[in-house]
Formats: sequence, C-alpha cells, structure tokens
Amino acid sequence: MKILISAVGTTDPIMKNHDGALLHLTRIYRPDKIVLIYSEEMLAKKEWIEKALQSIDGYSPIIVIDPIILKNDEVYIFDKMYEEITQIIERYNNDEDELILNLSSATPQIISAMFAANRINDYNTRAVQVATPDKSANRRFDPASGPGIEELIHTNIDNNSSFENRSLEDNSQKFNQSLVKRYLRQLIAQYDYAAVLEILTQKDNRILSKTNQRKVCAVLENFVNVFKKQALLSDISAQNFTDRKAKAINYFLVIDVLNRRGQVADVLIKSKSLAEFILEELLHKEHPDLVVSVDNHPKLNPQHPDFDRIVNFINNEMKKERKNREFDCNFPLNLLSFYNILDFYEADDVLLDNINIVKSFNNERNALAHGLSEINSQIVNSRRLKKLIAALKVLLQFSYTVDEDYFNYFDKQNDFLREQLN
Repeated sequence: MKILISAVGTTDPIMKNHDGALLHLTRIYRPDKIVLIYSEEMLAKKEWIEKALQSIDGYSPIIVIDPIILKNDEVYIFDKMYEEITQIIERYNNDEDELILNLSSATPQIISAMFAANRINDYNTRAVQVATPDKSANRRFDPASGPGIEELIHTNIDNNSSFENRSLEDNSQKFNQSLVKRYLRQLIAQYDYAAVLEILTQKDNRILSKTNQRKVCAVLENFVNVFKKQALLSDISAQNFTDRKAKAINYFLVIDVLNRRGQVADVLIKSKSLAEFILEELLHKEHPDLVVSVDNHPKLNPQHPDFDRIVNFINNEMKKERKNREFDCNFPLNLLSFYNILDFYEADDVLLDNINIVKSFNNERNALAHGLSEINSQIVNSRRLKKLIAALKVLLQFSYTVDEDYFNYFDKQNDFLREQLN
C-alpha cells in the first residue's frame, strides 16, 4: 500500500488557482491512503481538505486523520515537532507499505521535522517537496475572505490531465553520507576502529570512492588485528627493527590507546607485562647471560658470577619490606625482581623511579587479575594513569632508541583517516 503522510498547511488544499502541496502530491502519486496531520488551527479546514482530495477524477483514497493534533503554541518549536512527527511516522512505518512524506505543507518547523525524521531514520520512504506555481514564496490563505471550496475546485488549473508536475523528490543520499561520515569521524576520535570498519564494509556502501575505500579499510583491518590479535602494526613491521623492539613499541601504542578508550583493566594488566618485557631486554643488553629463558619464562642464570650476590641482595630487600619469605630462584622473574636486580647494579635513578611508578599499581593490578575485584576509581584515576603511560615510555626509551614520532602514531593515523572522510 502507498501511504501519503502530510501535515495540513495554510495554503492547502488550493491556492492561487493551483493545487496546494497536499492536493498536488495526491494527484501525482495517487496514494491508497492519506494520513493527515492537523494542528488545532487547521482542523477548520477538515471538510475542505477531504472534498478537494475526493475531487480528483477516478480516484477515491482512504483518508485518515492522525490522532495526534498539534498544538497551536507548539507548531513553531522544532524539538517538539520532531518528537511528534517521528511518532506519527513510526505508527505507519512497516516493511509492507511505501510511505510518501510531504515536505511542503505546514510551518517550517513541521516541515523541518519531517525532513529530519526522513533523513536520520532508516524509513522506507519517499520525501517530496512541491514548488509553488509561480516559484515564489506562498502567502497565507484566508478562507473567510475568498471563494468556497466548490469554486476553488472548479477554477483549479491543476485539475486537468495536462497539469504541470511541480513535485521535487528529495534525494537524501548526500545528506545521509554526510551524517555517516560525521559519525565515523566520531568513532575514529574514540579509536573504535572495528566499528568504523564494520560500517565501511557493509553491502552497497558508497561513502568513499573505491580507491579510498581500499586504502582506508587496509589501515583499519590492520588496526583491528592489532587490538584483537596483538598483531604488529604494518608500519612497525615494515621497519628494520629487532623482533623484540617491534613488539615493545607496538604493545606500548596499544596500551596508550586502551588508556584513551578508558579500558583501565586492560591498561593495568598489560602495563606490567610490557614493563617486564622491556626490563628483561634491558638486562640482556647490559648484563649478558644473567637472565635465561626456561620454558619461555625469564629466570636468573645460576651460572652467572653475580648470581649469589643478587639473590642475597633481593632477600635483604625483602626483609626490609618485612616479607616473610625468601627469593625463589625457580620462579620466573617479575617486575619486582627486575627492579631489585637493576637496583643491585645501581641503575639510573630515573629508570628506577619510573619502574616504581609501574610497581605502584601492582596491588590494584593483582586484585583485578586474580581477585576479580572492581577497580577503585579513586585510587586508579586519570592523573595516575597518565603517569603510568609516561613511565612506560621512559622504560621503552631506556631499552630501545625510539623515534618520538612513533608516540604520536595513532594521532597521525586518525588525522589521515578523518581526511579521507571529508
């Protein structure tokens, strides 16, 4: 069924010896049903409207008056009209019927509301405007000072088989694309690359040219794999980095973005892992053969000449902290033992201070990872998390020489992606 939804305006049903917008669209599309939206003031036109609609030769539509009657003091309020018009359209919208919306009758706020509802919501609609006969602005029609409806129908120039079609069907494609692009830019600003990729790869997507589509989706697919599978960024894997350096930079950038997304739990868990990975590499460089890999876990090498002294040093440190246990050489090295080893070797105070910042999150991290506890936002706040990210950056620079440009990698990539959506 074809359904025309139309408000009733001051120039309906006939104006200046021509169809008003409502009557003109009815004449052109001949809908099976016409849903009329009246304001309190326009209810006085009810009889005129119905007679005019029934005057089309060989045509007898179903005429329905929507139960919502718009209040006179609200028809000039866009927000209220958008709410009312959307509700009305939803009442008649379904998968079976085709809706036609009249974008020319009633107040500018009602017309704008209908226009916006059509553009923003995914309705199965055709929205149509009607140009005035003299292609100029309409003037208010006062039925009290003019002829009756019968004479208006009789003198209506459009009431014949050779009338001029003044309808202008609204093509919302460009506007819809603009809305989608704006939404995609917002998702990019939130680093939600998976959502952007999903939208861009939907069937019949025409948001970007094919060339830009391939270019943008290639970047997004890489990003999605980075966050889902811990894959390497293609720009990092393309560099002549060692495997461990590439992984460390990649992991840092992931943690930085997770922090910007507000995924605090992931940040806490991954930060300790990254710090341990970096410090293990630092010890490999500065003290070869001190740390060995046993079943893929770092452990102190008992054959190293400093082994006994390091163990004693760590045990003394544990006693100072009143820990009623000794260092177990069979256990893998962790953030605390890496710190103790570097302290034994009198490492740079800046390095030790930044390891301490990462260590300061250990209790919250363990409670989260092992006790499934809720994160205390009073303790783990944005200011402390910012310090944590900065500390990881310092550790990274101590172990590797990293170009500062890499630390702005996702900001630059986001700029690139947004440019493609302009």
